[in-house]
Amino acid sequence: MKPSIKNYLTLTLAGLSFFCAQQSNAQAFPSKPVHILVGFAAGGSGDMLARMTSEKLSQMWGQPVIVENRTGSSGSIALGAVTRAAPDGYTLGMLNFAQVVAGELMKLPFTIETDLTPIAGIAQQANILVVNSALPSTTVADLIQHAKSKPGELSFASGGSGSPGHVAGELFKLKTGTNLVHVPYKGGPPALQDVAAGHVSIMFAPAPPALALLKGGKLRALAVTSNTRSTFMPNLPTLTEAGIDYDVRDWHGMVGPAGMTGELVAKISGDVLKVLAMPDIKKRIADMTGEMLACNPGDFGKLVTSETVKWRTVVKEAKISAN
Repeated sequence: MKPSIKNYLTLTLAGLSFFCAQQSNAQAFPSKPVHILVGFAAGGSGDMLARMTSEKLSQMWGQPVIVENRTGSSGSIALGAVTRAAPDGYTLGMLNFAQVVAGELMKLPFTIETDLTPIAGIAQQANILVVNSALPSTTVADLIQHAKSKPGELSFASGGSGSPGHVAGELFKLKTGTNLVHVPYKGGPPALQDVAAGHVSIMFAPAPPALALLKGGKLRALAVTSNTRSTFMPNLPTLTEAGIDYDVRDWHGMVGPAGMTGELVAKISGDVLKVLAMPDIKKRIADMTGEMLACNPGDFGKLVTSETVKWRTVVKEAKISAN
């Protein structure tokens, strides 16, 4: 029996009703509080970015946007909770470089690339290659020559095995063919203090704490770790300028659970990008020695994929293991 025109019209109207309902849901979002899960302690870069963004979104949406710190497992506990949430936009999360690295080091019950929806890139921050001021190396080329002439003599500090500083150092070793000894610490501050004291030679250090010691003359900065010069230290060269194919940035972005509709993702992403365009937000990110990333879901997804491939390769080739 052939379908009648009436049946076609019924199906068409049903389809239109579903489509309109989806559109209406996206436009009505949010109708209740939204939660943003952060995998690290309050006061860190990801936490600060989440809080300044949530404050503006709350004003824009007329609903509370609550930041929750769920620490543990290098940020993976918070991401796991996001993957298990309903894909309705009411549970979001912050994703950064360290969590991608952790995803390659640990056996997780989820996959970042398939179990999360990229929403928007927010900000990024270059680290600084610093050496103890007593070390004779004044350029990256000097440091490489010194390391190659005395294999195993120079050491580099990090905040722990598998930490961002550790993988950054291992990437440097792979790219330069140098033999540096890794010295892990329980956290970045004691590692940086020991470099300043001369107990360790080198560190790929976060900018804010390094800048204070640089001003005091206890450290010497050789390069920024991004492949373009940083706005907070424009006179400091990049490792790329020294002839090394190297680009390491501490980037941050917003994600949601897999399965979110395109309309909902576009709504949240568009509003986050509006927040990032606000002058006071730009200033607050600059004050953190950060730079705007502000990219849409497609571009942020490409960044996450490329970073995952890069750090998967480094972890494998350098035989890195977590604490």
